Amino acid sequence: MASPESERKIMLHYWYIGEHYIDQKLYHVAHGIVTGHKRLNDSISMHTSAIRAVHIDKDTDEALITTQNSVYHCPLSYCRFEKQDEYPDLLPDYERLKAQYKNTIPYPSIEPGKVLLVIADFCSYYFHSLYFVPEDSTDGEKVEYCSYPHVGTFQDSYLIFSKGGYVDLSYFPHFQNIEFYVESTKDHPLFVENIGTSTLFVKAFEGTIRLDPGERKEISKDNAEPEKIFLPGGDLYPAGIIE
Repeated sequence: MASPESERKIMLHYWYIGEHYIDQKLYHVAHGIVTGHKRLNDSISMHTSAIRAVHIDKDTDEALITTQNSVYHCPLSYCRFEKQDEYPDLLPDYERLKAQYKNTIPYPSIEPGKVLLVIADFCSYYFHSLYFVPEDSTDGEKVEYCSYPHVGTFQDSYLIFSKGGYVDLSYFPHFQNIEFYVESTKDHPLFVENIGTSTLFVKAFEGTIRLDPGERKEISKDNAEPEKIFLPGGDLYPAGIIE
């Protein structure tokens, strides 16, 4: 389901570099949501081992963070600048980078009258964003929404509600797939886009939809996989995993 490890680079999103004490010794480490790691599942929140070097790659708009065993590719637009403000000296040329990249995360959009759910393996619970503009909107403003995880006794879920009741979505996050148990958009077509680095699946009422990195598909029976696919169940975040 995921790209071969040899073709994937280790990445951190929603990251920052901070200080960490181990056995009363101070180290610099990077915190973030990891993808492409050989020993950790995608979408896990983690911190690296001690940092050896930090390099800014202007060609890729990334900070390259080197530890003893790994190189982490960290998109500058996904830096948590509100956290990095506490440790500005740990990121080279910090003030210039902050001025250039703060609030520059790209958010996909879609035509009025259609609902777009954006998911990614580098986001907690796979949720990145939601976009919807009603067809009869006079100002073209997207509908506001709230989203949050619900921590259950046996299974966590993720809930998304829009202002005006246009969107009501709830799903269970599993390893490399999400499973809807509430799927309401008031008859507006629902599209899902995968902007992550690995293949994700959406188990909807209409069937199971496969989304490779960069793909956008409408949730419909026509786009469902023709044969039944057996996907992992269970909680994406066992107790103690999230920082």
